[in-house]
Amino acid sequence: MRLDDDFEENNGGLPIIYMALGVSFFILLVLCVVISVNKDKRPSQKKDTDVYAVLTDAVKPQESGAIIEADVTKRVASDLDIWNLYPDKDKEDDDPIDLDVTPTVKVSPSVSATPSPTPDLNDGKHVKVTYRDGSEEWITINDKIEKNNYDFTNLVESGGKLKYMADGKNISFMGIDVSRYQKDIDFSRIKEQGIDFVMIRVGARGYKNGNIVMDEYFEKNLNSAIEAGLDVGVYFYSQAINVSEAEEEANIVLAAIAEKKITYPVAFDMEYVENDTSRIDTLTRDEKTLITAAFVNKIKEAGYRPMIYGNKEWLLKRIDVSKFTTSAFWLSQDDEHPDYPYKYDIWQYTTEGEIYGIDGAVDMDICFVDYAAQ
Repeated sequence: MRLDDDFEENNGGLPIIYMALGVSFFILLVLCVVISVNKDKRPSQKKDTDVYAVLTDAVKPQESGAIIEADVTKRVASDLDIWNLYPDKDKEDDDPIDLDVTPTVKVSPSVSATPSPTPDLNDGKHVKVTYRDGSEEWITINDKIEKNNYDFTNLVESGGKLKYMADGKNISFMGIDVSRYQKDIDFSRIKEQGIDFVMIRVGARGYKNGNIVMDEYFEKNLNSAIEAGLDVGVYFYSQAINVSEAEEEANIVLAAIAEKKITYPVAFDMEYVENDTSRIDTLTRDEKTLITAAFVNKIKEAGYRPMIYGNKEWLLKRIDVSKFTTSAFWLSQDDEHPDYPYKYDIWQYTTEGEIYGIDGAVDMDICFVDYAAQ
């Protein structure tokens, strides 16, 4: 340890006077200890604070220096109001912690605290969208986008299949859309039941790794449907995250249908994945619109009729349909009367259809355009 600079070591003996002073200091120290011990045996005379003011009824201070006497036998801890100054921890733990705290609105007892219901804007100028999380929003209908003029009182249902009638005549076309999930299909039997067209999946891009996989039943479904005399269109399930990937998907579809009799549209199907996250989840509306346009333009340049598939949320909120004035739309809405306001050519009205020739459920569609005649 380093010593201070002014330290001087003394090798001599201690003077007599120092010894006397030392003895005196020791005696004084002993007297202080004795006095302190006796003082600790007396009750405390600490000044009351606001927190402990409640004790004054039980503890009555006397004259200065006098001993304070307390009637400690008449009160217990639970009698003292000071315990109410602290929260009941067990009670607090019973209540959940709300991390999404919103300001509390104070109201008078005569005013109801129940929030007002969302106004009903079903006035022909708005359409309601229900999102994946169950929340809802009313959206203003864009007057600059072409509307549909379907009168769904003209729908006729027979055996789970829909027809659209006008003046007693069927002016619609019945269809289904299929993929490997339907496995082996008897298209001849399907044709006999009045089905006019079929939309067949070409392939899909993986929603996690982005790898493209051809539908293992595509070739068989395409050839068998054409052989059975059905009109055929195709679609591709996309998870493209940029324009380059969308164009890659379009080129794969074009190669797959080359020299095939395709009389119905070539559809682009991009959608969210149920109960999981996918590679397109972080794309903005503008990005998804550009990706869709890249696929559509490639199909159109090759001489086919492009089509965009989607449910009401997708078509109203996830892409800008106003950018596709020359493209057809394929609406998916499992509802008795769809309320999507804009024009669409095909309506997928159920994903739980049943038809002879297919084991299990199949998507059922109705088309309002005679593509075979075009």
